[in-house]
Amino acid sequence: MTPGTEEVTMRLVTRADMDGVTCAVLISQFERIERFLFIHPQDITDRNVEIGPEDILANVPYHPACGMWFDHHAHTADGGGPPGGFRGAYRVAPSTARVVYEHYGWEKLLQFEELVRETDRLDSADLSPSDVTDPQGYLRLGFTLDGRTGLGAFEDYALTVFDLLRRATPVKKVLEHPAVQRRWEQIREADATFRQALVDHSRVDGNVVVTDLRGVEPLPVGNRFLVYVLFPEVNVSVRVHWGPGRRFVVAALGHSIFNRTCKADLGELASRYGGGGHRGAASTPLPVERADQRLEAIVAELRGLSAHPAREG
Repeated sequence: MTPGTEEVTMRLVTRADMDGVTCAVLISQFERIERFLFIHPQDITDRNVEIGPEDILANVPYHPACGMWFDHHAHTADGGGPPGGFRGAYRVAPSTARVVYEHYGWEKLLQFEELVRETDRLDSADLSPSDVTDPQGYLRLGFTLDGRTGLGAFEDYALTVFDLLRRATPVKKVLEHPAVQRRWEQIREADATFRQALVDHSRVDGNVVVTDLRGVEPLPVGNRFLVYVLFPEVNVSVRVHWGPGRRFVVAALGHSIFNRTCKADLGELASRYGGGGHRGAASTPLPVERADQRLEAIVAELRGLSAHPAREG
């Protein structure tokens, strides 16, 4: 909704991560958001959720039935995007929060300037090794919202953080909130176990580090960028673990955030195996009976050894 026009009660559909929560904070300054739905982007792609004209979508793919849409991911520019004249805003940017911030007018949201800047850094992985091993401020908060840390159960927690941030609570006070402290303590206390799991279950294959956690139960909680601190020589990672109920295997692919020389489009690669994502980060399910074979093919392609990778049906 354009500022200055009559408000309409709407639902916000987004992710329960730092970018999604920051989008919620900014949008709620202008729109009357009464309900929240935290989803995975694939839920939009697979039409697993019903979307209507009173829904605002942020940081998820476009849906033609929505009332407004905000996003920043490069893959949306490659086709399947919105028609001209849609309500909202889209451009390639460090975060969707940045797109929202500029859409409504940054001069009206100056109290959230640092929040948006740090959300940019986290969502684009513009981080230093010390940001990974000893994050401070909004970065620390963001890691407690990262679904890939293994903490789980994010919806209620995301709403708690949203409620704190929308009132422009200083980040020091946010980090002192008991729910935030509990999350951070879980990450901190599991750090040594997580590091050891990465060392014990990773192998370097040329420019690729492959971490196979299928034999690790339960999966340790930890910072997903730590692998690039431990293996600085690689430029791309493949993390393998079981999907829900062990019905399939998940291969999560990522460009190194410190050695940014990988040229592979990981989203395109994952899409050929039934997954998807973005150029720098993607994931794909692998059938249990053929997981090792397909994993080998993915790693070979990332090493440049597969001149003609087979398309997967």
